[in-house]
Amino acid sequence: MEINSLYAYCVVVESGSISKAAKKLFVSQPSLSVKIQELERYYHEKLLERTNKGIKPTAAGMIVYQHAQKILSLGENIERELDRSRGQEYELAVGASSTIGNYALPCTVYNFKERYPHINIQMDITNSKNVIEKLINRRVDLGLVEGPLCNETREALNTEKIKTKRVTLKELVLIVPNNEKWQNINGMLPDNQFRTMPLIIREKGSGIRTTLEMALAIRGITLDDLNVVLELNTINAIVSAVAAGKGVSILPRMAVRKELYYKMVKEVKVENFVFKHEFTTLFHAENVEKPNHAAFLNFLYSKDRGFC
Repeated sequence: MEINSLYAYCVVVESGSISKAAKKLFVSQPSLSVKIQELERYYHEKLLERTNKGIKPTAAGMIVYQHAQKILSLGENIERELDRSRGQEYELAVGASSTIGNYALPCTVYNFKERYPHINIQMDITNSKNVIEKLINRRVDLGLVEGPLCNETREALNTEKIKTKRVTLKELVLIVPNNEKWQNINGMLPDNQFRTMPLIIREKGSGIRTTLEMALAIRGITLDDLNVVLELNTINAIVSAVAAGKGVSILPRMAVRKELYYKMVKEVKVENFVFKHEFTTLFHAENVEKPNHAAFLNFLYSKDRGFC
């Protein structure tokens, strides 16, 4: 019995579905089903059963799952201890878009480093377009980008055999200056009033801008229909401009928590608009089998990642 089979089984149990687990493991459903059947033959027990909600472990399956988790944890410990004994350290170059690199990943990298001290993460923070280009050119090992990926980008990634997986979904909020001029803007802002507000946006290639453009497109609107007064290439610059009363902007909530808390800016809801922001991992398919790449990716997908 291979430890990879136990890992695959644990992913199936945690996913509650063969199809979902196959996507996470980047294998076909038939090959994953074969692995599960091999485990059942090995233990002479039926390990999974179907329910209205998907797949769940049988009583015997739960015993295997609990012990498999311990075996996998021991396997990780063995690898870490052997690396330490050899004095080996590994570098992992991670390209991250601005919001992720500046506001989400710092805590994640810290938590990861505590668990895997022999793996050094080198972060390269830029906009989403540049992250994708660097990954295609193999200047970074992994990429994390924000915002939806257009069809053209997905085709380019498929050509290079680069896999993608969504990590989480975050909220974008409309922020306005917290000064006398804007004090009367409260509650739900009418759509037509939003269109006339002086809007400050990110540069082309930014995931935040792409998210905004696609949210507008759903309603048949483009940036040309809005009152865009300024384009800036960092979130900090945009927040400073908004706080100074130069306009409004739509930014990730995690990037403006401090400014909202200290009332430097304030949040306003827009009628009929909900802005959601995807965080997506990108990686070359052949790198999934590399222990250090796999360790970081699995950590990102786990509850332990601890985004700031």
